[in-house]
Amino acid sequence: MYAAINSDGYNVVLLFHLLTVIVGTGSAFMVQFINAKDSDILDRASVQSIVGFLIAPSLFLGGVFGGALVGLSDDVYDFSQLWLTIAGVLWITACGSATLLFRPPFLTFPDQSRFQRPLTAVLHLSLVIMLVVMVWKPGL
Repeated sequence: MYAAINSDGYNVVLLFHLLTVIVGTGSAFMVQFINAKDSDILDRASVQSIVGFLIAPSLFLGGVFGGALVGLSDDVYDFSQLWLTIAGVLWITACGSATLLFRPPFLTFPDQSRFQRPLTAVLHLSLVIMLVVMVWKPGL
């Protein structure tokens, strides 16, 4: 075993997990405030490209690092636990909606602008429910 809970290796992966989740989630919520303002300083296209470059990869890496934490936990946490199953489904939902909503510059998708409101709602709701699941860990 490379790391156990509270070892240096585990804590480094935990740090990466938290940082990527903060960047991904923060970007998802902040872009709504930036887009709501009528500002000549911020070009919406540049904001969308920056957020597209940050949000989907950050959320994806946050889930990968979270899965690594489960693997490093010495069987304290297991993917068969209800809270991790719920978190996994919500993670896939958040990554998919973030990718469709804020198209990363390295992926090409058809225009999904007509689905902007439902995708935004799904993204924000999945992130909030995921936070609740991570804090209270139902089924543990």
